[in-house]
Amino acid sequence: MPKDQPIYFDALLLILANIIWGATDVAAKFALLEMSPIALLWTRLSIALITLLPVLWIRRKEIPRTLSGMLPFIGLGLSGFALNFFLVYQGLSLAPASHATALRVSESLVILILAAIILREKVGARAILGLVAGIGGVVLVLNLDFRNLSLFTSGSRLGDLLILSGIIIEGFYTIIGKPVLKKNSPLLATALALLFGWLILTVIFGARVGTEFARQIPSIKSLLACAYLGIAASAFGFWIYYVVLSRRPSHRVGISIMLQPVIGIPLAYLVFRDPLTPKFLIGAALIAFGVYLALAKNETPAEKGG
Repeated sequence: MPKDQPIYFDALLLILANIIWGATDVAAKFALLEMSPIALLWTRLSIALITLLPVLWIRRKEIPRTLSGMLPFIGLGLSGFALNFFLVYQGLSLAPASHATALRVSESLVILILAAIILREKVGARAILGLVAGIGGVVLVLNLDFRNLSLFTSGSRLGDLLILSGIIIEGFYTIIGKPVLKKNSPLLATALALLFGWLILTVIFGARVGTEFARQIPSIKSLLACAYLGIAASAFGFWIYYVVLSRRPSHRVGISIMLQPVIGIPLAYLVFRDPLTPKFLIGAALIAFGVYLALAKNETPAEKGG
């Protein structure tokens, strides 16, 4: 895609990606009813990798041949597909799907901080105020009780912590990807990140997944959920996210993530009857408002031209 696309076109791409991602935690929670977190993740990445194998073959001459050239893609595989989802799915097996979707909004704030520190992107006073509001929202969503010294040791709160840890790691996928996209196409970068994420997961957990599948093959419904996660969310969603990231500032692209709860939280309520308490909803809204304060800004002349 050309780099001089108008900003509204990129906004539509991000809306599409986040509509797809908004349903991922519900799909994953459904599959986790009969699959382990590791088996779910391995199946998701396997389907995504198969989808993008033609890209790796067609563009094989563009693939780096040195270890230094491969390192950024290993980092992308770890932060965007392996370690982040390992933590998120472990947490999702303990916490409601609506919690994962709400907490995912905080990734925008993680991207904001990392972009300012690592990429030296300019961040103003509104961003700091948004960060404070977002942190307050996370506290409400997690329903923290600081008098409880066993906080996060079990149950859904432990799940929340694991999910939040995965989301923080996933923020690096955007930050590492920004310089990578200056030299590589979004499609190839996504395919290579998936390849290394899959390889890391297979080396560490391949035998365990094989043993689980030998005992019981997942049902068609669970495999369809995995197909959605692999094809729509991983292969397609991450690709179009990188398309926009290749021509827009990373902390601006991150604002789109706050759309996910609009899809995911109502869907989790409809499918799993996850509770929607006033405190939870206020916290989710506060996170979204914090992200808006931190990231919303009028279009700059540079962005108008791509």
